[in-house]
Amino acid sequence: MRARPRNLIPQRARTVPRGFTLVELLVAMAALAVLAAIALPAFFEQLARARRAELQAALLEDAGYMQHYYAAHDAFTGTPPPQLPFTQAPRQGVAAYRIAVSVPADDPAAFTLTATRAGAMSADPCGDFTYDHLGRRGLVPGSFAAGRDAVRCWR
Repeated sequence: MRARPRNLIPQRARTVPRGFTLVELLVAMAALAVLAAIALPAFFEQLARARRAELQAALLEDAGYMQHYYAAHDAFTGTPPPQLPFTQAPRQGVAAYRIAVSVPADDPAAFTLTATRAGAMSADPCGDFTYDHLGRRGLVPGSFAAGRDAVRCWR
């Protein structure tokens, strides 16, 4: 029996197919899109919670400083005026919150620390945070979204 000449076998039959088909690539892309749609919002919410927790720690440390200032000056106003150790959160890098202290003119034995959203947290639904000389934790009225309250945001 005679052997067939090599050139009669089509080129496609001699090579092993390589790569992915378009349908396989589209299915993989769709699966990645579904995973991203589920994972990204959860990731960003956890990132916001971490930033809020760092802010709350900074507010509590600033409140401790204010209490030490009061012990030394018998008021939250005086000379020199109180300089907060942390005026932003996070303490280093780009600020997500800016912290300011206010002392009522008619009550030098009271203070309120206010953390205003900035940068990446400017659209945070928890709004701006407050902490006062009595240890009351709150949110600035009108700055938070419906369904949010101090108890839920201060955790």
